[in-house]
Amino acid sequence: MPKEPAPNEPIRIRLAPAARDALAHALAGRPNGSGIRVWVERGMHPHPQMMVDLPSHRDVPVTVDGILLLVDEASKKFLLDAEIRYRTDRTPPGFEVVGPWLPAQAPTGPPPAAPPVAAGAGVAPELEARVKEALKTIYDPEIPMNIVDLGLIYGIRWKDDGELAIQMTMTSPGCPAVEELVKEVETAAAPAAGAKRATVEVVWEPPWGPERMTEFAKRQFGYA
Repeated sequence: MPKEPAPNEPIRIRLAPAARDALAHALAGRPNGSGIRVWVERGMHPHPQMMVDLPSHRDVPVTVDGILLLVDEASKKFLLDAEIRYRTDRTPPGFEVVGPWLPAQAPTGPPPAAPPVAAGAGVAPELEARVKEALKTIYDPEIPMNIVDLGLIYGIRWKDDGELAIQMTMTSPGCPAVEELVKEVETAAAPAAGAKRATVEVVWEPPWGPERMTEFAKRQFGYA
């Protein structure tokens, strides 16, 4: 199993200029010592949250461009090398936190229509890429990395007309979240491929190992 970021890893968070200005405005008039609490809700879809708050003894505080950020130890590994942005192209405008340890956004736009295919046919490269982008929003609940870059997806093919078959594995046979991960993958893969249904087969051969991770994941975990 890959090693997680070291507990003493320094917090590296960047603030986009618009985010820095918006956070400074949010802190204006607040009690002295107030900061911006940034934390990550754990699970298969880790997602960051933000609020104005006062520091506590459990925080790992860091000041970025004059803004005090309050981060807890559990969230710290997800926020390494993250960037806080302020999006004005949304209604209403709001913040987003992006980074290598956080899920990518799912593909947007209408899904492609499922083509007529024969059982066992491979998936077109562009369609496979779209499915994998959707699956990158799903994280292993025990490791801060998405299941695609971890190398858990072994194959994607058409099972029969309109149905998608996915072979995947787990980092260990004793993974307690097998059923939930399978359901998440089936739910995300079908609309991304334009398929009426997706089914997942969990396989254990060949066994998973760190060598199956993408170069990106290997770099994040110190294997490359």
